[in-house]
Amino acid sequence: MASLSCQSAAQMTKTVPASEQPQSEITLHLPEPWLDSTRPELELSSVQQIVVRKLPNSSDDEFLFAALPNGDYDYSHELYKDIPKPQYSINSFVVNLAGKTSARTATVQEWESASRIVTKSRMVSQRGTDDSSGEIELRGKKYQKAGKYWGQGLLSPRGRWLAIFSYTGEKTPPDLLFGGGTPKTGDIFWEVYDTVTGEKVFEWKAINVERPPSLDGPVVWLDERYFLFPKDVEAQNFNVVTLPKFIPETNPVRVQLPSRKDDKGERIPAPSRHEAWAPLVALTRERAPELSKPQLPELSEVRLSEQQSRRELLLAILEVTDNRTVQRSAGDGAGDYNYRVFSTYYYAVSLDDPTQTRAASKEEWERGRVVSRRAQISLDEMMETTGGKRRAYRPFPKVGASWGKPQAVSSGEWIAVFSYTQEASKPAGKMFVDIFERRSGNQFTTTELPYTGSADDLFNAAIWVEGGYLIVPLNTSIDSFVLWSVPAGVA
Repeated sequence: MASLSCQSAAQMTKTVPASEQPQSEITLHLPEPWLDSTRPELELSSVQQIVVRKLPNSSDDEFLFAALPNGDYDYSHELYKDIPKPQYSINSFVVNLAGKTSARTATVQEWESASRIVTKSRMVSQRGTDDSSGEIELRGKKYQKAGKYWGQGLLSPRGRWLAIFSYTGEKTPPDLLFGGGTPKTGDIFWEVYDTVTGEKVFEWKAINVERPPSLDGPVVWLDERYFLFPKDVEAQNFNVVTLPKFIPETNPVRVQLPSRKDDKGERIPAPSRHEAWAPLVALTRERAPELSKPQLPELSEVRLSEQQSRRELLLAILEVTDNRTVQRSAGDGAGDYNYRVFSTYYYAVSLDDPTQTRAASKEEWERGRVVSRRAQISLDEMMETTGGKRRAYRPFPKVGASWGKPQAVSSGEWIAVFSYTQEASKPAGKMFVDIFERRSGNQFTTTELPYTGSADDLFNAAIWVEGGYLIVPLNTSIDSFVLWSVPAGVA
């Protein structure tokens, strides 16, 4: 039991057994309060966010901290030069988390020579009717709170850890002007979970805390190794939790679907099939030959299986399995027709192990929930604002020699950027998929893939899936593809 900074409290800590134990949390004490950049003689009245930088040659455990009293505004000033820069504290600190931790005031040169790293949480909300009910559901796993009231669900930048803040206390009556309802004293709880296993790896409790909701931040994630949360509202003392070591999951994963042909090379009957007849006499000379051209298979839609026993994506692949000219000689509609058969094949891909795939039935497909979204965008798009026309997106770079068509696909806070490189007169090349956070511009991953044929055909078939999944086919027959998994939630 120990005091919780200046507040009247006692704290209790417990680390739960895991494959590799996290260390017990230690305290990081900053040597002086955060000072206001506009009035250096004053301390900051509040700190919304801690921004972290690193010097090029610093050790893995050394970081530079500064305070953002009002947050970073997604660093919009980097894109729109007329927007003010975020307001920083006038002081910053060099923090070393090796051993017992240490901190010293940083020089201006150190701070300006360092580069920003990604440490910001992604918010995840509970599913409930109010702040005392519901649970957080993430990637098929459900998480409860320890306290009576929900605070925040905070996902680490790369999605490996979920920190949950909750609290108890007697709420004050609602106030017509200021809302009210905030307990004057109560207990606070922090819990950290492994989002892959669902296992709790850390829990912490402080009792008799003044204004418990005020201690829900700012928090800092460092390289998915450290989790820091404040011990006081001034954000001068932090608990530092060393998280368990882990082997990162393979991302992206190559997925191979079952063949649509049997061992003898004969086509397997599709679960769903329909015919289309088009009278050639009614078509123009230009349109008629278009119908008889070979048509590429299409990944038409993705659904999520509603079976509780397993988490699977259900894919529908539409393929033209017959396309020919047929002459009808009877009735009023006699003449030449284009006859096509559209066959739809259904597949299930395990989200727990995407290498496990199988053919699915039409009944399974019909019970699934639609989760796919194909939002192709141009990175040059402009939008009208009160300040005039502005770029809709950051100028994301390409890796390959040529932009893909489309340039990118978007899903909420994520953008996948497409480019490719192809040697002259060769059908093969390399295609590149780079995933960024749309608002902040942070790069999540970059992937190089070999391809044959048309890279644009593969990019055109790309599709985002609700929950943070991206599918890009590896060939135009769409019998294999690459699946990326990005952190769910909103930045």
